[in-house]
Amino acid sequence: MTRVALALLASVVLGTAGPAGAERPVFSPLGAEPGPDPLVRVYVVRHAEAWKNVPLLRRPPGLSAAQLDSLTDRGRAQARAVGTRLAGAGVTRVVSSPAQRARQTAERIADVLGTGPIEVSAAFRPLEHGTSREAANYRWRTGHWKQAEDPRPPGGESLGDGLARAVQFLEAIGRTAPGTTLVVVSHGEITAALLSRAAGMSPLRGYADHFVGEGTISDLVLTAEGWELLAKGVVP
Repeated sequence: MTRVALALLASVVLGTAGPAGAERPVFSPLGAEPGPDPLVRVYVVRHAEAWKNVPLLRRPPGLSAAQLDSLTDRGRAQARAVGTRLAGAGVTRVVSSPAQRARQTAERIADVLGTGPIEVSAAFRPLEHGTSREAANYRWRTGHWKQAEDPRPPGGESLGDGLARAVQFLEAIGRTAPGTTLVVVSHGEITAALLSRAAGMSPLRGYADHFVGEGTISDLVLTAEGWELLAKGVVP
């Protein structure tokens, strides 16, 4: 067999043959494999590190609100790493929270994957705090959640409210575009609530166990029978 024929055979076996000799990335699953014919496969990414996630003593002085909501150098590297890790996973859409740190994360993921412009959806925004100063302090919220309480602050949202809007978005895709694989870039509390839902737990009971780090990937599927959590908080 000629050297050219051997190379062609190897490319077929390894799944790397492509147009004009381009290599196709071989995706390695993050965790368990889903059952047959999932309606929607969702790679849920908590936004990468932003300056507001960095302890105060390690931040440059005098950062504006917009700068605090921007990715650090480490965050930008995390976002690109997510895109590289998901290459070959069949992602066709990247959807982001409207927050700048999430959009910056999503844009870098989409750039690596070549999926085109990101979609922005308020379904994946952080919880609305309304007029309550207490609610803006997550120690107040998590203290209630540990007691199985989910208060809705005046003009704001409970964790259940945030989960409901994210679930509604994903289940609508299952109805209108079954077979879709997408990336969703959101925030710690919304991500934890979605992962708890996929694990068959209430967002309050599952919150602590499903709160994942910045720039991590989790894998869940929606099927006709329900939701399934395949992987949680994978560092790319």
